[in-house]
Amino acid sequence: MHVGWIGTGLMGEPMARRLLGAGHRVTAHNRTAGRTGPLVELGASAAATVAEVKGEVVITMLPFPAEVMAEVLEGAAPGTVVVDCSTTAPALARTWAAQGRRRGVAVLDAPVSGGPAGAGAGTLSIMVGGDPAAFERVRPLLELMGSTVVHHGPPGSGQLAKLVNQTLVAGATLAACEAYALAVHGGLDVGRVRESVRPGVAGSPLLDFLWSRLAEGDLEPGFKLDHFTKDLGLIREAAGELPMPGTDRVAELAERVRAAHGGERGTQAMVTVADR
Repeated sequence: MHVGWIGTGLMGEPMARRLLGAGHRVTAHNRTAGRTGPLVELGASAAATVAEVKGEVVITMLPFPAEVMAEVLEGAAPGTVVVDCSTTAPALARTWAAQGRRRGVAVLDAPVSGGPAGAGAGTLSIMVGGDPAAFERVRPLLELMGSTVVHHGPPGSGQLAKLVNQTLVAGATLAACEAYALAVHGGLDVGRVRESVRPGVAGSPLLDFLWSRLAEGDLEPGFKLDHFTKDLGLIREAAGELPMPGTDRVAELAERVRAAHGGERGTQAMVTVADR
């Protein structure tokens, strides 16, 4: 297929690389000049603007897709499938799907989980909402990027599934950081502690990632605080009147950490809440 790709950051670049490696033709755009360079070296074409991004399928992987989606839909030819792999509000996904239908364009919401490592390995979990026929058309592409690809229902349902995922991530991130701080405070060897807890029910890939970064004193992102707090806001919006006191508390602490350390830091910076 000819795939238009918008967003070549920590997640987007390795995801697009998977498609190139499978022989698909990719036209890539990133708002930061030069960020498409690694993909061009692998055979992709670079598009200077969103308007130049064309393809049978157009995939977006952006922290804030609303900034470009109107332009994507305006430029897409009838019959195009637009796949938004970003994380955004379910209501917004439903709006874009309705706008696309009026133009003869299918819009799928297909947010992902698994981080940069999963993107590179093709082991992401991809949660999809939207037209079933359009989903089947792009499923082969999605299966190159993810080992788990699930269609959850009508437009917006993929995004809602992702927000369920992010609710779990939020609580687990705070718990892992507080547990690390407790181990350090008690004078334990954090490597040995991880060796003990990893095989049990408390173990997870997220625990492994956070603890390995913390042990190295590395606050560079796998997942930026800016994006973490954005997702927490989306969870609160989707929940409406549903009480979510634990998530609300994580959101409050995350905003405090972001103010102190900057939104470009990784979520492992949440460990600093134990210092206050």
